Parts: sequence; C-alpha cells; structure tokens
Amino acid sequence: MTQTFSLSTTTFLSGPGGAGKTTLAVGHLRALLGAGVPGDQILVMAPQRSLLQPYVDALRRADLPPGSLVDVLTLGGLARRMVDLFWPAVAAPGGFAHPNAPPVFLTLETAQYYMAQVVRPLMQEMGYFDGVRVQPNRLYSQILDNLNKAAIVGFSPFEIGQRLKAAWNGPANRVTMFSQVQDCAARFRAFCLHNNLLDFSLQVELFTHHLLSADWFRRYLFGRYRHLLVDNVEEDPPVTHDLLRDWLAECDSALIVYDDEAGFRRFLGADPDSGLALSASCREQFRL
Repeated sequence: MTQTFSLSTTTFLSGPGGAGKTTLAVGHLRALLGAGVPGDQILVMAPQRSLLQPYVDALRRADLPPGSLVDVLTLGGLARRMVDLFWPAVAAPGGFAHPNAPPVFLTLETAQYYMAQVVRPLMQEMGYFDGVRVQPNRLYSQILDNLNKAAIVGFSPFEIGQRLKAAWNGPANRVTMFSQVQDCAARFRAFCLHNNLLDFSLQVELFTHHLLSADWFRRYLFGRYRHLLVDNVEEDPPVTHDLLRDWLAECDSALIVYDDEAGFRRFLGADPDSGLALSASCREQFRL
C-alpha cells in the first residue's frame, strides 16, 4: 500500500479487519521520522501491548538519533509513567497515607496477592462468598476486574456493588454477594492507600482525576507529544477517548485507526461508539 497521510493534520482511518490499516499506520510512523520529527515528540498508543508489536518491530529497524526514542504505550503504561513522574503532586490529593514515601506499582500478580490478604480473612472468619463455586484466585481476579472497569469507564469504585445489583436478574439470595464484593473492593482500596500500593485502577484514577484535571499537566502532556498515532481505538475505554478528544485539538498531527469489525473488548470496558465519534474531532477521514 502506498496511501500516505498528512504529517500536519489529524486523520481518522477506518475499515474492516485485514484491510491494511496497521500497515499504513506503521508507514505513517516511518514518514514522521523520515520528515525529521523528533521521536520523543511522537506517542504511539493501543489498548494492549500485543497490538503495539508492529510499531515496536518497525522502530527496532529505524535509525533514530540518540535520545529520541518513540514512546509506544497503552493507557495503563502512560498512566503509570505519568503518575510515577508526578507522584509528589498526586500522592496527598489521592489520599495516600505516606505521600512522602515512593509508590509501589503492582502487577496483576502482586495485586492478586494483596487482594488475597484482604479477602481471605473475610472468607474464613465471616463466611464471605459461601456457596460461590469458583477458585479463590479467580474470585480475587474478578474483584480486581471490577475495580479496573470502574476506573476506565469513569465511575466511582464505591458504586460497584450497586451497579452489580442493578444488572442482576438471577436468584435474590445472591444479591448479598454483591455487597460482599463492594466491601472487599473498598477494603482493598483502603489497604492500598495506607501502604502506597498502586494497582491498575488506582494508577488510572490518579492519572485521570488528579493529573488530567490540572491545566499545568495538560500543557505538559500535550506539549511533549505533538504527534499521535492510536491504533484499534474501538477497543479503548471511554477515558481514553475523552483524553484523545481534547488532545486532537492541540496536537500537530494524529492518525486514529478504527476497525469497524472489532470492539471485542466491550466486557472489559471498550466503547466502540465513542471511539467512532472521534472521527468528528479529526480534520480528515479516510476509509479503506
């Protein structure tokens, strides 16, 4: 494919799976670098690391000058990097008990470990989740999933139980379980705040609620990354789309890639409709 896109405007590229959208986007990245755009002014984003691999491979073959590496990140990766960089600005407002101590960023595995420390005593001593036929590790993971969904969709983690009850149409005697899920989520959040532990949900919340709400931070972020390349935007959650909508009005160029046959991560918070709506924020639209 030889289709090229402007290096000085915002473009929304859409089409079916396998049409060559990512191939064109990788070519666009090469064109930016070939035109002399410093790599450290470019941000490449996708919903998950595996979708970023074509860009990582292309950059490995690129001849970049020293100190001009392109950042290739997910929303979680961007949030973690910015929270780590600006920890002194968010620690106290974020409610952490020890704002002068460094943060501890949790992986999925370490978050499950600490969740177990919170939930296991409740199961053993108070009968939480009696009758639930899943392995404890699966239960810990599901509570974390609910916290993560709250963060990326944009509602309070203290609304989890209420929302689960509202969506439930099964036996009434299972509703108590949703109150227990809410209690476990709240206790885990309090445990993390007391010990400076940041699971994925806290990283995203600090990024969206405490950093992105500050004008000084938005000037920093939008000023640092002047060129955006976002692939599979249909699989991103609303918080990503909200950020991109504002960013598109400020950046020098952007290529937003949308697969109109995808949107498979709805159960993880993806919002294809709000992703498609980003086309209205781009100056040019191109469909394969």
